[in-house]
Formats: sequence, C-alpha cells, structure tokens
Amino acid sequence: MADGPAGLRIAKQYYEDESGAHSASGAGMIPESMLEAMNPVVRFIAKKLVGGSKTPKDTVIKEHYATRIPIGTAIAQSFNLELAKAFGDMVGSEMEMMGVNLWLAPALNIHRSILCGRNFEYYSEDPLVSGLMAAAITEGVQKHKGCGTTIKHYAANNAETNRYCNNSHVSERAMREIYLRGFGICVRNSQPKAVMTSYNLLNGTHTSEHRGLIEDILRAEYGFKSIVMTDWVISAMDSKKSIYRNALSNEVAAAGGDLFMPGCKKDFENVVKALKDGKLSRQQLEINASRLIRTIDDMLGNG
Repeated sequence: MADGPAGLRIAKQYYEDESGAHSASGAGMIPESMLEAMNPVVRFIAKKLVGGSKTPKDTVIKEHYATRIPIGTAIAQSFNLELAKAFGDMVGSEMEMMGVNLWLAPALNIHRSILCGRNFEYYSEDPLVSGLMAAAITEGVQKHKGCGTTIKHYAANNAETNRYCNNSHVSERAMREIYLRGFGICVRNSQPKAVMTSYNLLNGTHTSEHRGLIEDILRAEYGFKSIVMTDWVISAMDSKKSIYRNALSNEVAAAGGDLFMPGCKKDFENVVKALKDGKLSRQQLEINASRLIRTIDDMLGNG
C-alpha cells in the first residue's frame, strides 16, 4: 500500500534486503520534509507511533520518486474526466514500477466547512462531481494489472479536530443525498478494489463499526464487491477528552469490515475473544476473510 493524495506517497530513500524494500528514514510513511519540520520531541513520538527501524550499517541506499499530480480540488475544477483518468493512469503506471497494489486514495468527502483541514484532497461540495472524478481516477489506476484504488473516507468525514472520535450528526436524507451519493457513483461506475472507512462516528456509531453503512448500503445497494478497511487506528493518538472510545477490531469485523489497520496483537486478541464469547460469528469472520482472499486473487490475476 502507498498513501496519497497527490500521487504516491513513498519514502524518497530506501534499501532492500531478503524480506523486501524498507524506508531508509526509519519512519515509514512520514516524509523526510515533515520529520525535519517537527521539534525533536514530536519527531521522536512520530517515529515511535509509525514504526520503522534504523537503517543497517553499510547498506546501499537507493532513491526513487513519484510524480506529484494536482490536488483533488484542482482536478475537480477542470471538470475534465479524461484528464482525471489520465492522472489515475500515471499513478497506476508508477504503482506497477514500485510494487504497490493499493493506493490509499482518492478521497471524496464533501466540502461542507472551510475549516476542514483536508478539503484540499477532496473534490467538491457537489456529490456528482466528487463521484465522477473519483470514478475516473479509479478507472485510470485500475487499467494496470494488480493496481487498485482505496476510496475514502466513508463517510461524513468533515473535520480534523478530534478526528478519531468526533461524532457527525446527520439525517438519513442528508446522508443519502449528499454524503453517500458520491461513493455510490464511484462504486457503480468503477468498482474500486477497496473502501476505507472514516475515523468519525456517525450518529453515535463508528463508521467502521456501522453494519448499515458497510453491508446494507455499500454492499447490498451499491454492489461493492471488494474489501473494506479501516483508516489507521492508533490508540496512542486517541483523544482523551472525547466521550467516545476508539474503534475496536472485533466490532469492525462484526460489522463486515475486512481489514483493521494497522493492527496489533491486542486487536488480534480482541477478535479471538469475541469469537470465543459468541459476540462475533465464525461465519462472519470467514466471509470477511474470503473477500480479502478473493480481492487478492483478482488483483494477481488468479480469480
């Protein structure tokens, strides 16, 4: 996987060993420029949270770069679907070259407040424009074998403050006419390889634990066939001031989520305990696993 939004987000410097390629920065997905801008304490915490190990001595350091495409809002302002598809094609070709299977983009949440810190990577205040642009980008990426998009953040994600545990209060009509419409268009037009749920709660329930959103609407109504993953749930970054807890792996699995990211031993133990206690059915867990295996087979051309 590689994050977005404006092209592939990869470590500039890397090294290779018998287990694969590794970031030479020791901080994985955090760009060097961002690390350099942090004060020493924040930089230390960021490296610990994201992970990564020190580069071994006498290692050959290699470099690679990805093309920076325009931000989502700029692409949408062109109203040019062929251009959007061409940008997706560029990203897909670089995914093939760099061994990336899933691009954690595009993002198509709705512009609802100028204060939303991620508006730049979203397309529009119009769900039609957002859905069509995301579908065009997806088509461009997925014309490349083994490459897929991960549309996000599903759904009603419109704030960065307390983003792990803020609660979006939305009526069903607003959800269907505004916040979900773009996702439905993108899924029906381009069938992305993955959907990423959002951090926020929706009317008191985490979107990643919301069976109605995942199974009833996304899968049953929109016809989504691939995997649903969470955004990166990192407990250490949870807001201690929030009245809401963070998302839980066992609840995500019960709701039909297939990947709990990034995952740790405690998350695994939560799923096993829920399985033993009867709070998570083996049938549901097997369904989740089967979707992951089917998606992998499809992307590798084995399906």
